[in-house]
Amino acid sequence: MNKQESKPLISIITAVYNNEKYIRNVARSVLDQEFKDIEYIIVDDGSTDRTPAIIDEIAREDARVKVIHQKNQWIFASYNNGIKAASGKYFYIINSDDKFQDNILTKIAEYAMKYEPDIIWTPVLMHKCDENQHIIEYDFAHWINCVKENKFYSTKEEVRKAWINFDRMKLSANQANLYKTELALKHPFRNDIYGADYLFNIQIANDVNSVYVMSEPVYDFMNYQSDNMNASIGKFYGYEHEMYNIFYTDNMELYKGWNAWNLDTMVYITRKRLQALSSEIGILNSSNCKLDLEQKLQKVMQDSADELIQECITSLNAQEEFECRVLSGIKNILINEKPDELNKYYFLYELLESLLRYEKTEEDYQKIKNAIYHPLNKAQIGLTLYKKISDRKHLF
Repeated sequence: MNKQESKPLISIITAVYNNEKYIRNVARSVLDQEFKDIEYIIVDDGSTDRTPAIIDEIAREDARVKVIHQKNQWIFASYNNGIKAASGKYFYIINSDDKFQDNILTKIAEYAMKYEPDIIWTPVLMHKCDENQHIIEYDFAHWINCVKENKFYSTKEEVRKAWINFDRMKLSANQANLYKTELALKHPFRNDIYGADYLFNIQIANDVNSVYVMSEPVYDFMNYQSDNMNASIGKFYGYEHEMYNIFYTDNMELYKGWNAWNLDTMVYITRKRLQALSSEIGILNSSNCKLDLEQKLQKVMQDSADELIQECITSLNAQEEFECRVLSGIKNILINEKPDELNKYYFLYELLESLLRYEKTEEDYQKIKNAIYHPLNKAQIGLTLYKKISDRKHLF
């Protein structure tokens, strides 16, 4: 077998849909790396702009580039199709509007060849940028501080013991890592939720026997300051609540299967679920959310009364935190639109107004009580806060 026919160490995969503006930039960040033992697979997901012509031109300019044109199937199906076409021992996915750090593939390849791990976790930096990819705020989420050192986990036992820390270090939050191709062929990405990358890392966990953690930044994630330019950030899909529940239950089943569902793990995973409750309520303010005000408030109240959420609250003894998260989210919804008195969730407006009024009248206290015990407030949101202010009232 000659050199041209030999399989590359790494297959880089980019899924692209109507991204003529940035596709050359990401391709340049891949193909200009010093490490050359790669193939670059670009999956065009039925683009209708100039993207197909641009990537065909890129392929003509560099023999390492392989282009797949397909009917629109969405991003994770595109990943799966790219992985099926990959000939590398490892694959790495980079999105069409992001970039690699300069010459970082040399480091990744060095660790892959030396340790041969199932995964190399690689740090992602999140940058605020303008529409020309000029960085406005470098690493605004401070993820560069999450990974302190390089470390090799050589056994399944070591990997499982450290798995919760991979989550804490934001390493398993996405698909921007180096994986053995065989892992993804066995566990393809789901194609029905935008968080399928995080779920993918949960799904492969049982089959991971070794891991290398890099501390060197690898991936520049571009957070554009215009919502319509980000692939999924800031968009409402409608299934956020169910998706976060899946994350929680799948994580719980994973750790219980490892006999690792201890207090520390339970608190971390459960608290993440409650934190996500704020995110799912907040996304109702997205510009693409077409629900009317009553529908938004209905969704908040129904999802907040979900049995799984209530179990999380009980586990953490976090009723007050829960109420504050929900009421804060409702307050942000009502900033944009005040409900009229005919709205069946008008009691939430009265609840917030009365809770936030510094000098409360007896009428305020009655409105708070009425809202807490309203039939549509199944979680009795406001009860803990009401008890606190009532106790304080009786002290004076």
